[in-house]
Amino acid sequence: MNLELKQALDEYYKTIKEIRPNYRTCYNSFLEYCNGIYSKRSLRELFERHITIFHIKQACKYYIEKSKKATSVEAVQRFLTSMDYFYRYLKENDIICESLEAGCRRKEIVHDICINLNNELKKKIYLPFDGKRERKILDKQIALLHNQNFYQLGQSIICRLLLTYGFKEKVVVNFKRQDFDSENGKLLINYNGENSISINLFQDIYQDLAEYCTLNKYEERVYLFTKSNGTPLTSDSILGTLKSRLEKMDITNFTPTTVALSGVANLIERGLTLGEIKLLTGFETQKIEDVSQYLLTDENVDKVINEKMK
Repeated sequence: MNLELKQALDEYYKTIKEIRPNYRTCYNSFLEYCNGIYSKRSLRELFERHITIFHIKQACKYYIEKSKKATSVEAVQRFLTSMDYFYRYLKENDIICESLEAGCRRKEIVHDICINLNNELKKKIYLPFDGKRERKILDKQIALLHNQNFYQLGQSIICRLLLTYGFKEKVVVNFKRQDFDSENGKLLINYNGENSISINLFQDIYQDLAEYCTLNKYEERVYLFTKSNGTPLTSDSILGTLKSRLEKMDITNFTPTTVALSGVANLIERGLTLGEIKLLTGFETQKIEDVSQYLLTDENVDKVINEKMK
């Protein structure tokens, strides 16, 4: 066991355990991870010569995989924040790690960890589809869809609906043809059979949706969007063409859910309440809170809250 690391973690934790009790498991996991690869390094040697962001990511994965409850973005952020706090303590003791100077709890690091964990945790953790490179490629691919092919035009519209309004996949799949008011540019949202709301679509979306309804040759269809053969959409076909194109470009985190969560992020930034977002999108509270936590990754949370409470 790396006794020097253990001693440092224990000593630091004593100073914060009253306000950060859940950091104990983070530090225990970090110690176990380091014991597996650097059990005989001194504390100074460990951080000044060996520990990098790669190791922090791997240690975070180890922490998540050990816990049956740590299946949210918040858990990833908690671990990274605990590492930032511990590194501040090390710096006070003149131990400098160049790799950790920029901080562990950064959006790109959270994103990399969670994308990697998506497959391993069977997609319990989702993030918005918000990488700058990925979004540029997606925008280009949307523009390349054949606008005279109703199935491809439908994918363009669906993708923009997800990015704008954050609709959960089942909401889009279950839109009925009668839910779209082409004369007034309105769309009825009534996915749970209890509450319904009518939203005014942005002009470019409702004009394309009206064109889609004209092009779709299956006039007797029940659902608003269909496959090219007129049958209802499924999880695999909702963004089928776009998904296959992006997979060929090694973009594997493109799913209806990740795109929709980008829409949820848009709604949060527009100031909608959790209840309003839940009603509009169909997402459960936990998913909305995960996105909210993700948006705070690069923020000084204490400063943000205190500024808003003035």
